[in-house]
Amino acid sequence: MQKGLMWGSVVVAAAATFAPDVFGYYALVLVVLGLAMGFTNPIEDVATRVAMYVLAVLLPTIADNLDVFGVVGEYANGILSQFALVIAGVAIMQFCLVLYNGLMAAGDDSDGGTAEPEAAEPEAPSWGGDDSGDDDSDGGDDEAEAAEPEAPSWGGDDSGGGDSDGGDDETGDTRNT
Repeated sequence: MQKGLMWGSVVVAAAATFAPDVFGYYALVLVVLGLAMGFTNPIEDVATRVAMYVLAVLLPTIADNLDVFGVVGEYANGILSQFALVIAGVAIMQFCLVLYNGLMAAGDDSDGGTAEPEAAEPEAPSWGGDDSGDDDSDGGDDEAEAAEPEAPSWGGDDSGGGDSDGGDDETGDTRNT
């Protein structure tokens, strides 16, 4: 159905451009086609909806620049300007759907507003490993063990010797005592 609506919109936009005096309600038909397209294909992505709003406003302005290409540019400008009506219809329907969904979500009180809000259960921390208790040093107690704090790094030699003066034992290192 979406493809049929799109092709119908292109045909009506072309007819409005090439034979504007034949039918006086091209704009109405194009907006209604856009409304139908917007209803049958709701856009969930906010960025895409915003792009539709912007395109509906700016496409005729951008299409006006095609007039510099002579006769072909004038017809391309006309088709794009007419097609902007379809995009405006899609944008209007998207706005209406978002407004409707927001109003329906805001009024979703199936209990009449009398029940207390549900509190989420806190998740139990995961300490890794298995809960079997085998090879446990604390007799199967799976709570976290208190770890010794790490000594601060002072930017010295990390050769594993434990002192930060590069192994020079003439002076005592008293920073961590």
